[in-house]
Amino acid sequence: MTASKVSSFGRGAPARDAKFELFGLFGYPLSHTLSPAMHEAAFSDLGIAAHYLVLELAPPAFRKLMSRSSGLLLSGYNVTVPYKETVLKYLNKVSPEARAIGAVNTVYRRGGKWVGTNTDMEGFLLTLAKDGKFRPAGKKAVVLGAGGAARAVVYGLSQEGVKELLIADCVPGKAGKIVRDMQKQFPRVLYRAVAAGIPPIKDAIKEADIITNATPLGLKEKDPRVVPEDWIPEGRAGKKFFMDLIYNPAETPFLRAARRKGHCTLNGLGMLLYQGVRAFEYWTGRKAPVVVMRQALLQALRGKRKMK
Repeated sequence: MTASKVSSFGRGAPARDAKFELFGLFGYPLSHTLSPAMHEAAFSDLGIAAHYLVLELAPPAFRKLMSRSSGLLLSGYNVTVPYKETVLKYLNKVSPEARAIGAVNTVYRRGGKWVGTNTDMEGFLLTLAKDGKFRPAGKKAVVLGAGGAARAVVYGLSQEGVKELLIADCVPGKAGKIVRDMQKQFPRVLYRAVAAGIPPIKDAIKEADIITNATPLGLKEKDPRVVPEDWIPEGRAGKKFFMDLIYNPAETPFLRAARRKGHCTLNGLGMLLYQGVRAFEYWTGRKAPVVVMRQALLQALRGKRKMK
């Protein structure tokens, strides 16, 4: 199913007099997105007269459009890289969690105003619990990356009671800012920020219970490794949980190395699903058809792999 087709079929076909609504995704670039597939499937399943658009805009065009966002014909929208932090200043209201995280990925209308929230954090915690059966409370964590998605991961782990958390990024100042922001919210968590690629990360991975890749490294075959393979210890010394927010490919070199060494692994498809589920519920006020949305994602993903 593509974003160019309007959902008007299935057991939940919308009534002829139903109000037609538009939703969408802002980002740059967006050729990889699977979001239209799951939202179109959900609209169809529940008989909602709506369409989900892919709105790929370069930064100047995005800023110009957001400055006039009161006139948008959308009922809600998602925001992805590189606009999760940029969009905050254009919203009328931001949820406390999104404000604390410093990034918004879901925007909805309330009383004619634009309200921003962060369902990435919810999606991360839901897939961690439901798909990974992992509980962060009292654990040690490493997060690789310091962008908007990483901020959501750090906030989620902190909220769930992680004990220690190291953040590594090629721009150490970004990692440091996350630490400063989170320390105000979660003073009991021991945070550290370091530059990517330095030996202390190897030591931290050895001691950690969960290691999450929140960088784009691994999307392409020629990408450098997010960490050297020999930094991942053998699982016989104690199994760890490795998660990659990337979902295509289904197994990045980072996850493959961890799996081969005997660790538990999880890719980002569940996070994509559950953040979309929560966004759908904010927009529609309806309970999202999770099974339908998951099936649509898997089907769209198989289609993309066949095209390669």
